[in-house]
Amino acid sequence: MFQKIDRVIWARRIIFWGALAGLFAASYLLYTYSSGAELKCGPLSGCDVVRASKWSSLFGIPTPAFGVFFYVCVLSISLFRVYVPDQRLKMGRGLMMLFAWAGFLESFYLTLIQRFALNTFCFWCLVSAAAATGIFVFVWLDKPKELNRTQTDREMMVYFISLLLGAAAGLIGFYILLKPAPVKTMDLNLDQGAPGKFILPEGQATSSMGEVPVLSDEPVNQQQDPADQEEFYSVLDNQTPVEGPMTAKVTVVEFMDFECPACGVYHKLVINPIREKYRGKIRFAVRHMPLTQIHPRALDASVAAVCAQRQNKFFPYYDLLFDNQKALSKQDLIGYALQLGLNQADFEKCLEDKQALDQVQRDYRAGMWFGVIGTPTLIINDALIDGTPNLDSLSKLIEERL
Repeated sequence: MFQKIDRVIWARRIIFWGALAGLFAASYLLYTYSSGAELKCGPLSGCDVVRASKWSSLFGIPTPAFGVFFYVCVLSISLFRVYVPDQRLKMGRGLMMLFAWAGFLESFYLTLIQRFALNTFCFWCLVSAAAATGIFVFVWLDKPKELNRTQTDREMMVYFISLLLGAAAGLIGFYILLKPAPVKTMDLNLDQGAPGKFILPEGQATSSMGEVPVLSDEPVNQQQDPADQEEFYSVLDNQTPVEGPMTAKVTVVEFMDFECPACGVYHKLVINPIREKYRGKIRFAVRHMPLTQIHPRALDASVAAVCAQRQNKFFPYYDLLFDNQKALSKQDLIGYALQLGLNQADFEKCLEDKQALDQVQRDYRAGMWFGVIGTPTLIINDALIDGTPNLDSLSKLIEERL
């Protein structure tokens, strides 16, 4: 057992180390939130969903900025308490207790938001929450004890070495996390050969953002026509909604699901910026991949988008659906049509039209034929993109083909 003074010293050290770990996580989140850089999520997949949510900022300030402030204050108070005279020790511990409570409650609240409002978790948010919780626990073991000269010098050396090692580890960590991963493309080799000849190499069909369910052989809960099993699919067909000049050298095709959270995030962070950046230079097309096994309203949303397409409003409607992913009931879908000035009677009639459903089903089968295993997935010209490239990586792929 440590003596009482040793327990105090170790509690303060653990608080200091926890603050360093939390500062790294919060700083990485703040950088990616502010710059829009790719956010690598470790073993989880919800970082971009959290970043795109309304809880990612408060009063226009990125939420991680408050975390950075919290951990800097904890580190500063820790250093301050090494040298303060005895009569001010209680003030130092009181400040630490105040910040520990604030950090713990904020982290607890944001963790509940991830669990119950967003239904997904951000790895770095959990790291920060663990650090804040650790600080909160160990601050109760801390006592207003004044250190002697030998202990003071030793603790300052420990903190100094910890800061140096933490800074070095942080720089290495930032280098690794911010280094862009190479984007893999796979030639589809489109010809009139056997359907399904293209197979995604095992172990490469991964994505840090997309959803990857097991796809059914029966698209969108409808019986597949046996004749379609021998059908050849092109990247675009005469029903695919397209924006951009027909003469463009580059065509980007997105397979998406309107209810997929990852698609919503990707739409906001990558797809829309790409459409604006290369407007008039590329063709952008959308194909439907409603994953009805996990998204029960995605099929209706896709059919509604087809109906908007029939009134030449596909892309405004497409944008509107991604802006309102939580509201995809039939009445919501009709409301969005009215908001865009569509003919209500024609739109509602179209919702029941089997040909509109057939168009969605055909897109789904085309996706399976090309080897799409999750949403969102992109095809650029005749290359299927492995994973979901960030804005910089996708821009580079487009530039290479212009």
